[in-house]
Amino acid sequence: MKSNRFPLRLQEFLGEYLPVDKNYSASTISSYSCAFLLFYRFMEEHYGKKPNMIRFEDVNVEVITKYLQWLEVERGSSVLTRNQRLAAIKSFYKYAIRKEPDLSATCTAIMSIENKKGSPKIISYFTEKEIKLIIDYVHKNMDEKYLVIIAVLYETAVRVSELINIQVSDVCLREKPNIIIRNGKGGKARMVPISSELSIILKKYLTTERSNQKYLFMTKFGHPYSRHGIYDFVNRLVDKLKEQYPEMFKGDYHPHSFRHSKATHLYNNGTPLLSIKSFLGHSSITATEIYATPDSTVIRKQIEAGSKKIEVKPKHSKKEQNDILNWLKNHC
Repeated sequence: MKSNRFPLRLQEFLGEYLPVDKNYSASTISSYSCAFLLFYRFMEEHYGKKPNMIRFEDVNVEVITKYLQWLEVERGSSVLTRNQRLAAIKSFYKYAIRKEPDLSATCTAIMSIENKKGSPKIISYFTEKEIKLIIDYVHKNMDEKYLVIIAVLYETAVRVSELINIQVSDVCLREKPNIIIRNGKGGKARMVPISSELSIILKKYLTTERSNQKYLFMTKFGHPYSRHGIYDFVNRLVDKLKEQYPEMFKGDYHPHSFRHSKATHLYNNGTPLLSIKSFLGHSSITATEIYATPDSTVIRKQIEAGSKKIEVKPKHSKKEQNDILNWLKNHC
């Protein structure tokens, strides 16, 4: 009897090809694994096939199409999520065709399934005024550590997976302050320059006690933060701000909103997309183009001012402001 090749190739794909050959991040591999976990559930519910029973011969374009419909209709997945699951499957079949040439026709057909068009992606970001309110609230009401977390999230526009992996040794506060951002998408690293104001804040934060810890941000139990921990902190913070400022903070926010905010503010204030691409660590300018739409506030000001250039002018001197307000002045 011919051995079942499907589970073998899938195990190779997730366990060897993605992490070793492609150097994909753990979060990407987790997303791909989730796509197949759901596929297994679908196959069992609709075809009575348990995971170890599924064969390449059982899967074709019709089956994958029904799986995608199941994701949207029965699981309530968005078009974006549906397309992400499809991308994982197509990537697997692209790998499988090299290992199993006799499956060329089936693999090629599945790889040809097109993404579904959906509504344009709407990014959630804070306005410059909201960023100032966030910093002011954290500065007055929370521990210094949380202030530094917010400042680093916004000024460096890091992803959460990058933030929790910043080590104290990655922070340079000498002549040209910068932070080395590691564990980016595709395992890439980049150096992000930081302002003198953030450098001063970090120096105060990195006391003798903290300078000996491995990671820049550690929990009270001495462990590095998890993604969930940062999400929980930001969600609780935004809930407090929505209560205090009901006329503001109307979006659906998360830690990534600080990254979106920084990129949007840079674009609205004249920074070229190519520079923003490099700053964010994007591999393609296409990913950066979502920020190329000025917000309604900027558009209104442009209409009112005609062709007058919009500038963000500092209103306070360093003598008038403490370190936090200096940072706000220069980066909002």
